[in-house]
Amino acid sequence: MWLILSSLIATATPFTPTTLTAHLADIRTERLAQSAPTPTTAEVRRAFAGEIVAGVEIVQNIKAGKGYAIAVLNIAAKDIWRGITDEDHHAGPLMIDVSKTVDGIPRRDHHTLFQYLAIPFFSDRWWLVLQDFNEALFRTSGGKVWEVAWTDRLQDQAFIDTLDPALIDDGIPILWANGAWLLVDLGDGRTFMEYHTWSHPGGRAPVGPMTLFAARSVKSNLEAMVAFSKGHAKTCPASFVKPDGTPL
Repeated sequence: MWLILSSLIATATPFTPTTLTAHLADIRTERLAQSAPTPTTAEVRRAFAGEIVAGVEIVQNIKAGKGYAIAVLNIAAKDIWRGITDEDHHAGPLMIDVSKTVDGIPRRDHHTLFQYLAIPFFSDRWWLVLQDFNEALFRTSGGKVWEVAWTDRLQDQAFIDTLDPALIDDGIPILWANGAWLLVDLGDGRTFMEYHTWSHPGGRAPVGPMTLFAARSVKSNLEAMVAFSKGHAKTCPASFVKPDGTPL
């Protein structure tokens, strides 16, 4: 399949729903997010037609499902990437109340992000995730595939003990969190965008309703990210880098 991708890049032939679905399956082992969803050709075709496609993948023996959303956008991958990686400005534009880099350098590979969400009728939730850029996949794809994935740091109690208590006193931590944003330059001025999150809410909140809430929120978050990328992130004076660390 890499031969097919190389051919598409070399000839500047745009992806089709069929070739993109095959490519997504082929790069799966190269992704940082091994929890990534597996969209069908039919779902990708709907995305190509302009729909934001969202759903939940049920995982056997684990009650928490993966919420995911995909879309095809008339926005350059580099502009969406700026929005995705500008996490310290996500609170407000996205469905999040606090978003703050607490370890490492904002908008760079391998930094730790704290986020907090107020939830009506339930205890507020917070989480701590390590954000990693997929440099290898960006390079081997010729700069066509951009991925940032997160894994939780909620078991790192020594680090949690260093956090400002004011950040966490009013909420409870979720049990775990994984997910990713993926962008594929389609070669015709458009970008395929995939967002997924897989987490367990913890506490006494019922997993089923919380999973449905997560499924609905991924579509809203993808839409919000697109708007954010078109606006603030595109003109933000902060410095940004590509997945391989080179200036954007």
